[in-house]
Amino acid sequence: MPGLRKSFFSDSALAKSPLYIKYGVPLLLTAVVTIIKIWLSNYIGYKTPFLLYFGVVIITSRYFGKTPAIAVTILSAIVVNVFFLYPFDAFAFSKEALLQIAIFIAECSLMIALSNALSKAVNTLNEKDIVFKTLVEKSSEGIITVNANGQITYCSPSVQNIIGYTGDEFMSLPPWHLLHEDEALEVKEQYYRFAAHPGKHITMTHQMRHKNGDYIWIESKMSNLLGEPPINAVIANFTDITDRFFDNKLREDFIGIASHELKTPLTSLKAYTQVLQNRFKDSSDETSLNIINKTEVQVTKVIQMVTSLLDVTTLQQKKLSLNIRLFDLNALVAEVVESLQQTAKKHHLVIELIRIPFVSGDKERVAQVITNLVSNAIKYSPNGDAVTIRSRMDNGSVVLTVTDQGIGIAKNDLKRVFARFYRVHSTSKNFQGLGLGLFICAQIIEHHGGEIGVESEPNKGSTFWFSLPLSQ
Repeated sequence: MPGLRKSFFSDSALAKSPLYIKYGVPLLLTAVVTIIKIWLSNYIGYKTPFLLYFGVVIITSRYFGKTPAIAVTILSAIVVNVFFLYPFDAFAFSKEALLQIAIFIAECSLMIALSNALSKAVNTLNEKDIVFKTLVEKSSEGIITVNANGQITYCSPSVQNIIGYTGDEFMSLPPWHLLHEDEALEVKEQYYRFAAHPGKHITMTHQMRHKNGDYIWIESKMSNLLGEPPINAVIANFTDITDRFFDNKLREDFIGIASHELKTPLTSLKAYTQVLQNRFKDSSDETSLNIINKTEVQVTKVIQMVTSLLDVTTLQQKKLSLNIRLFDLNALVAEVVESLQQTAKKHHLVIELIRIPFVSGDKERVAQVITNLVSNAIKYSPNGDAVTIRSRMDNGSVVLTVTDQGIGIAKNDLKRVFARFYRVHSTSKNFQGLGLGLFICAQIIEHHGGEIGVESEPNKGSTFWFSLPLSQ
């Protein structure tokens, strides 16, 4: 059997064999070579007395180790001196004979050193290969490689624990065969776009049919290595997130229902506080008016939180509807800044805008993004005195930036600031919030076909930006 043959003739197996094998086999090979050379001496002559012995030294060093190889080298040098160097059948002490023996020993020493280094490298590589195979085979994630057409070319054994199919069964299925029919087209289009950009990474969430016929939710993390031989494939790690998906859905449904039910009474409460404000405005009871004003501020904050939760639910369910029309972005920025400046007593809001054509989008939603970014700039720069709003053109899009002189964001947090419910740890205790504002901004801009990002350094301020395609 191939497996047994491999284990018997492997380096480690022969190197750990008993001494009579480690030394007996090389000595036997040396004796066989000597007999052959003596038997054929009349035909091959004595001009190349060392060649076959080189082979014996290499084999010994490769499979039996360094010490037996040294013993074979010394034995071969003695045998060659006695039988194949003049005078024959006796020790040759001439200068030429001793020089040949010295060169032979030096060359054998070099071969033994090289063979020893090679054996160590091979053993290290084999150990890493075993570790890698163990990690792949025992991983809780399914690992597959996929070509540019979506055909699976490799499948780890752990896949069976996720979808029920063995590796061979899974690879024999037609591409995309297990996708849910409602998602198949979208998943394929997303994959083909991804496959066209080597070096990219992507995370996809979709349904897949288990062998038992039920659909499960899968999260696939893919790396495009189609441009890197000899892999030439997309590597996908995927896992079953069905329980997590339904837990998240249940939580989102609860948030959506609770937020929706809270919004109506809160709106009524705000209206009542405004009525009371008007009644006590001209009253001499300043204490009551002050309490009412503070109540109105807190109610407004709660309404903003509830509105954010409703927006998140809408975005997660992909039900956000946009009222797309042409509008003047510069005028919108001026309007938002003027409104915010009235409450930002410590900060001066600076506008530096270029002339741009009208943009196409949902004016109210874009205003929501601008308001959030400028409000954050004011909120997170308590010691700053200026927030600057600038615009520029970039490849057919208008880019709006909001720069503050605030506390900044650490490098490790930059990639996560737009995640849902994420709050920078260093600011979460000193600044209130749900961690939803930037997530909502990112989703709104994404629905407009634009991009959003941030550049920041701790204690040096931040620059948040977003781009919108210009109207054609």
